[in-house]
Amino acid sequence: MDYARIALVVAVAAAAMACCSPETAIIRGVAAWGTPQPPSPCMYIFGDSLVDNGNNNNILSLARANYRPYGIDFHEGPPGRFTNGRTMVDFLSDMLGLRPPLVPPYATARPADLPRGVNFASGASGVLAETGNNLGGHYPLSEQVDHFRAAVADMANSSAVATFRGNATRVAEHVGRCVFFVGMGSNDYLNNYFMPDYYSTAQRYSPRDYAALLLREYAAQVAELYALGARKFVVAGVGQIGCIPYELARMNNDNQPDTPSSSSSATAVRSQNIGISIGIGGGFGGGGSGIGGGRSTSSNTNTGGSRSGGVNSTPATPDDGGGSGCNETINSVVAMYNRGLLAMVRRLNGGGGQMRGARFVFLDTVASGKEMAASAAAHGFTVLDRGCCGVGRNNGQITCLPLQRPCDDRGAYMFWDAFHPTEAANRIYAAKAFGSNNTAEVYPINVRQLAAL
Repeated sequence: MDYARIALVVAVAAAAMACCSPETAIIRGVAAWGTPQPPSPCMYIFGDSLVDNGNNNNILSLARANYRPYGIDFHEGPPGRFTNGRTMVDFLSDMLGLRPPLVPPYATARPADLPRGVNFASGASGVLAETGNNLGGHYPLSEQVDHFRAAVADMANSSAVATFRGNATRVAEHVGRCVFFVGMGSNDYLNNYFMPDYYSTAQRYSPRDYAALLLREYAAQVAELYALGARKFVVAGVGQIGCIPYELARMNNDNQPDTPSSSSSATAVRSQNIGISIGIGGGFGGGGSGIGGGRSTSSNTNTGGSRSGGVNSTPATPDDGGGSGCNETINSVVAMYNRGLLAMVRRLNGGGGQMRGARFVFLDTVASGKEMAASAAAHGFTVLDRGCCGVGRNNGQITCLPLQRPCDDRGAYMFWDAFHPTEAANRIYAAKAFGSNNTAEVYPINVRQLAAL
């Protein structure tokens, strides 16, 4: 036995464990637990522009990212992702062991792709079918679930998928081992509830009642996925969308609205006259999961367009936990939805026969984002409140223009544009989801543990 080689392997593993947190080790390509990660046979993705990888490319919609500089750091194929490189689910699929790691969009998937996984996400989409209609065509959650239903039927019937040989039971067993990522809700606020000139939801529902409406429909669609064989769910909450560059650019920092109580009505929302102005390429509210509270320190002075290399950038100032500098009216309203989503996860994990055998993981993107902002320097971020690409104050008033030059040091920015995280931020969010042992960030287990069940 080669004891020297064994000793070397043990030493390397020990050094990897000591160097950093589990999620940091994953980011660096090191198995943080010293053993190969269990592969997941497949992954299916449902969501909005945070995870859309090209489903909107060929439909009539402002919510598209199939032009440069979007995808400027993505070299594997045509653009379509609403960031400079990979999305959170791109990194997750790699960590889960999918080979090749990138999951194709449903719009271009071949029958042979279906068993490994498909991305059904659509920019501008929401839990409600009406959400995002102000931006044109898109696929809401219910339609994404319909697409998955068609994919299940194709797997059972297509001769191109010889693995199942037309056996629906085999298809269901296979699907039951896969990870289902669902991230919805940002647009239901930014491209619905907070647009009182276009939608009537803020007049018809209090913030609490609106959250309840979203959660009822969300639970119904999850039940549809369960009926189609899904058993392992990753449910992502909505981040602090009151802290994204778009909202920071809109705020009057000298007259920040008061934070409403949990029982306040939609009056506080209506009084803000919150709406979405559309830039070329479709600025919209998918980026809620992108930040946890970087303080706006430069939004009154940065009125220019995209700057390269962080020139004239304000150094990162971590939020003190109070959310100062953000639109706390928006954050408080969205927090009601997140609390309800976590309660849904706890209830469904509790059994009771409703979804027997299913396991749910909740990603608290607010907690993860706050930690990322507080540890910005350690993560390499120097700009927390401004997009790498865009126009106007905080580079958040209009999204990236076609062929616009983005910042050079993209790894120093948490935000790519007015709404969406950079690839660097997406990588950290994925690593936390996959390997964090902090139940404030991922509850009750992490995605790695879920996949191994």
